[in-house]
Amino acid sequence: MAAENDASQESALGAYSPVDYMSITSFPRLPEDEPAPAAPLRGRKDEDAFLGDPDTDPDSFLKSARLQRLPSSSSEMGSQDGSPLRETRKDPFSAAAAECSCRQDGLTVIVTACLTFATGVTVALIMQIYFGDPQIFHQGAVVTDAAHCTSLGIEVLNKQGSSVDAAVAAALCLGIVAPHSSGLGGGGVMLVHDIRRNESHLIDFRESAPGVLREEALQRSWETKPGLLVGVPGMVKGLHEAHQLYGRLPWSQVLAFAAAVAQDGFNVTHDLAHALAEQPPPNASERFRETFLPSGHPPLPGSLMHRPDLAAVLDALGTYGPSAFYAGGNLTLEMVAEAQHAGGVITEEDFSNYSALVEKPVCGVYRGHLVLSPPPPHTGPALISALNILEGFNLTSLVSREQALHWVAETLKIALALASRLGDPVYDSTITESMDDMLSKVEAAYFRGHINDSQAAPAPLLPVYELDGAPTAAQVLIMGPDDFIVAMVSSLNRPFGSGLITPSGILLNSQMLDFSWPNRTANHSAPSLENSVLPGKRPLSFLLPTVVRPAEGLCGTYLALGANGAARGLSGLTQVLLNVLTLNRNLSDSLARGRLHPDLQSNLLQVSSQRKRLSSWKPEVTTWRR
Repeated sequence: MAAENDASQESALGAYSPVDYMSITSFPRLPEDEPAPAAPLRGRKDEDAFLGDPDTDPDSFLKSARLQRLPSSSSEMGSQDGSPLRETRKDPFSAAAAECSCRQDGLTVIVTACLTFATGVTVALIMQIYFGDPQIFHQGAVVTDAAHCTSLGIEVLNKQGSSVDAAVAAALCLGIVAPHSSGLGGGGVMLVHDIRRNESHLIDFRESAPGVLREEALQRSWETKPGLLVGVPGMVKGLHEAHQLYGRLPWSQVLAFAAAVAQDGFNVTHDLAHALAEQPPPNASERFRETFLPSGHPPLPGSLMHRPDLAAVLDALGTYGPSAFYAGGNLTLEMVAEAQHAGGVITEEDFSNYSALVEKPVCGVYRGHLVLSPPPPHTGPALISALNILEGFNLTSLVSREQALHWVAETLKIALALASRLGDPVYDSTITESMDDMLSKVEAAYFRGHINDSQAAPAPLLPVYELDGAPTAAQVLIMGPDDFIVAMVSSLNRPFGSGLITPSGILLNSQMLDFSWPNRTANHSAPSLENSVLPGKRPLSFLLPTVVRPAEGLCGTYLALGANGAARGLSGLTQVLLNVLTLNRNLSDSLARGRLHPDLQSNLLQVSSQRKRLSSWKPEVTTWRR
C-alpha cells in the first residue's frame, strides 16, 4: 500500500512539473529506494541499525547532494515510473562559475575598450570645437541698402561675430557706401531682440539739440545757415553701446571691417550716383565737391570710389573708442568748427554731454504676433495703434478691395494724427499718457467706431500738427545664428544731411529740421508743442525699426523691418504687416504691392505702385483728393 502511494506521488510530480529541465539539489539513493521486491521486511531494530550506519550520517548525506534531471511534464508517464533520477558525474557549480568568470572577463574588456574609445573621441571633438577652425556656419540673414554692406555683414557672421557685431559693421559700411543716407555725423535707433529669452532692448542714438539752440534762431535763419540744422551726432555712441551689450568680437576688429571698405574702395551704387546728380546739398562746399564730385560732375554707377579719410577716422575710433569722437579731440573740434562756421551753435560741451539711451520698446499683440517698435520720440506707438484699429475689421478675401482700401486709408489718417502728438517724453510727461492710449485696444475700438464704412471722414478725428521727418535713411536688418534679431535705421535727415563735411570726411546731419516751429512748412500747418525746439531735446522721429515674433512659443512668423520716407514709413510698414499677418501674403509680394499714403495737411491720398522687381524699385505716385 505504501509502495503504491509512493508510485502515485512520483507520477503526480512528473505530471504537474512546470518546467522541462531544472537544476535542483537531490539526495543520493537510499537503500530502501532500490527496486528489490523480493527483500524481506526489516524489523524495528534493523531499521535503527540501518539509520545508525555512518554512511547515512546527515552531514555526509548533505555533502553528497548532486544535481539531477527533473522529469519533464512532456515525458511519458510510464517511463517516469521505471526511470529513477540519475546522479550527475560532474559538479555543475564549479563549471558554471568558471564559465561565468570567463564571460565576465570578456565583457569587462569590451566595455573598457568602448569607454576608452568614446572618451578619446569626445576629448578630440571638444578640442576641435574650441581650438579648431569652424566647420559649419549656421545660416543667418542680412539685409542692407547696399550689396557691399550686406556681404560685409555676412562676413562678420562667418567670423563668429554676433548679430550686433554684424549690424555695427554693416551700419558703418553704409556710412561709407551710402553717405547720402547715413554716416558718423548722424544718428539712429537699433532694436535688438533675443528670440530664445523673448527679451528686447532698444538703443536710441537720435541726435539732440545743442544746448544754446533757440527756436527763434531757426525761424529766422534755418534756410541760410545750415550750421543751425546740425544736432549732436549719436551714431558712434549708439553703436558702441550696442556692442558693449551684445558684441562678441573686439570693438577694434568690428570697425576694421568697415575701415577696409573705405580704404580698399567700393563701387558707386545707383542710389549714390542718383543722389549726387539729382539731390546735391544746396550751396555745397568746396570740400564736398572735392570729395564726391572730383571731376566736376557726378560719378557713374559702378565706378570705383575710395574714402581713405574715413578709414583713418574708423581706425582712430577702433583704437580709442567713442572718446575720440566726443571728448574734445581733433574730430570733435573739426565738427564744432565746421558747424559754427556755417552759422551753427553746437559746442564741445554738447558732444561731451551726449549719451545714448537704452530702453524697452513698445509692444502690441496683432493677430497672434508680438509687434515691437521704438517708443517716443519715435512713432512706434502710432504704428501699433494703426494695427489695433485694423485688427477689428473683417479684412478677408471675401471683403471687396474697395472696402478694404477705405478702411486702411481712414485708419492711417488716424495713426498719422496720433503720431503728430508725440515728442521727447523727457521734456513732456503728457507724451507718456498719449503713448499708453495709443497702445490700448479699447482706444483702438473707439477710433474704429468712428470710421464710416462708406465714406471718408470730412475732417480728422484729432487735431493734426505739422508732420515732417527724415526723407532718407539707411537700414540694417539681421537675423543671426545666435538667435538674435537686429533691426536698425539711421539717417542724416536730408540727402547728405546739412551738406557740411569736416576735413576728416564726416558729413554733418540736418536733424533739427525734424522739430516743429511756426511757419516751418509751406502750407503753414500748426506747430506741435510736444515737438517744439528745446536745448538737449530729441526731435520727433519716423525711424521705425520693427520686429515681429509669435506672441506665444517659438514657432511662427518672424519679421525684421525698417522704413524711411518720413510719415510714409509709418503707412508703408502698417500695410506690409497687414499683408503678411492678416492676408497671409508672402513677404516679397507684400513689399512689392502698392501702398496708400494719406497727406493730412493737404487732405490728399497718394498711391505708390511698383511695376518692376524690387531691385529696380521706382515708385509711381498718383494723387487724388478724398
